Amino acid sequence: MTQPTFWEQVRDLRQRGLIDRVWKTGDLAEQLRGSFKINYITVAPGNCYIDQKKRRIGDYVKRGQDPKVWRVGRGDFELIGDPEDPQDIQVSEIEKANILADELRPPTHKRIIDRAKAFYQSGRPEPLTSSNDSVDDDTLMADKYNPIVVSLDHSDRQRLTDLRTTEGKAMFIVEKYLDHKYRGKARVIEDKDGADLRFSIDGKTERIEVKGTASTTIAWQKLKVSSQESYDSLKGGDALMYRVVDVDGPRPRIYILAHGKDFTMEPEARWAVRRIAPKDNRYPLRGEPYRYNRPFDPVADEEWEVVRE
Repeated sequence: MTQPTFWEQVRDLRQRGLIDRVWKTGDLAEQLRGSFKINYITVAPGNCYIDQKKRRIGDYVKRGQDPKVWRVGRGDFELIGDPEDPQDIQVSEIEKANILADELRPPTHKRIIDRAKAFYQSGRPEPLTSSNDSVDDDTLMADKYNPIVVSLDHSDRQRLTDLRTTEGKAMFIVEKYLDHKYRGKARVIEDKDGADLRFSIDGKTERIEVKGTASTTIAWQKLKVSSQESYDSLKGGDALMYRVVDVDGPRPRIYILAHGKDFTMEPEARWAVRRIAPKDNRYPLRGEPYRYNRPFDPVADEEWEVVRE
């Protein structure tokens, strides 16, 4: 049987009431000394914390790990999603902490983490470092918006793996979000008049253009509107755009965007681009036709001195 992790054991201590809601590392040391080295017990909370007031995070969180505790005072910690709270409050606290951690991570670390997640989730090779790891415009613009984190249970994640297309996954995530937000009272149907979805609640109707991406950011450069009907609906304010990011990840997010406020649309002419294989200059006649006019004539008789004499 696998031994529970450090944080699983800390959570178990809280569930059994062996440590208070706000605790110090010394409280853990008394309980976990036999399972972990004392140095690890005293250092781990300081590496995995978020301080909301001072807007600081621990070193492990900076490097991409999920935060585990709130730091609520000098040496005082509280579990994120304390077992004493109702389940929905725990989930909300964990989501809040993860979003805040993303905001507070250093830009370079965040960008590398995002690329690594995209690499392992999509299977598409992408360099994890580059010569220019400064913050790009896409990251800066995405930070202006407050994304909605969509909670998915095990069956939802299994359903996502069965869907083959990014568009299908994005539609599923949006429908799950609407169902959860309106507690199953919203009527969601396919919109056949220029948008993707239409939902109704309490006599009000909203139309949605759904755009999904495996990227962990909005990825503006990949965001395209294909049809004239969709363009007209968005530009006229008849529909909102739901940009679903990280569709293959554990916590997909939705950015709700409105034309004229969050984005504009520019016409583009699209052409299929095909690669032309470069010629090999070492063999300029390779592939060219050959023709011999007089194949049996002697070669360059006039060049031989003995013949000219």
